[in-house]
Amino acid sequence: MKYRCWHDIVESLLEALVTGEKGITELCAVANISVDRGKELVEWLVKYGLIAELVVEGRRYYKITARGYEWLGVYRYLKTMLPKK
Repeated sequence: MKYRCWHDIVESLLEALVTGEKGITELCAVANISVDRGKELVEWLVKYGLIAELVVEGRRYYKITARGYEWLGVYRYLKTMLPKK
């Protein structure tokens, strides 16, 4: 089993939001993490402005922000600079 660092998990969450807004359950399912862990990371991503929280009819949805796209681009670039194990 391959373990992912938290940077890889953040990348998965942001990539999931590139296709559109998602609720926490769908977001975690696409990123392949538990909802409990996902909630903590999503709170952190909202706090630092990488994703935005939307409330529609009492339901919370999340979308990627410009800063999130920037982080995703930088992270992908950095991954190309390192050799793969």
